[in-house]
Amino acid sequence: SMSYNVDVEMAIATYEYYAGWANKNHGKVIPIDGNYFSFTRHEPVGVCGLILPWNFPMILQAWKFGPALAMGNTVVMKSAEQTPLSSNYVAELSKEAGFP
Repeated sequence: SMSYNVDVEMAIATYEYYAGWANKNHGKVIPIDGNYFSFTRHEPVGVCGLILPWNFPMILQAWKFGPALAMGNTVVMKSAEQTPLSSNYVAELSKEAGFP
């Protein structure tokens, strides 16, 4: 079906996009006067809670799951009761890829 093709292809493109951001989140040295060293340090927020709607489950999951993981956060996901299998499959793929 058309929605399946669009959903999966766009989800893959979204994950590829956010994977590119994983190595671009770093701190910067801030120049200041005197004998001081000042810098910014980006840290993960922690646990991100994701609530997914029923329509287009793969792309909507990628929009939330991708940036959270790219920035080093952990994810707790609640999928819609109408589409639980797509979220379970992505969780299995994540485990197979080596995520804890």
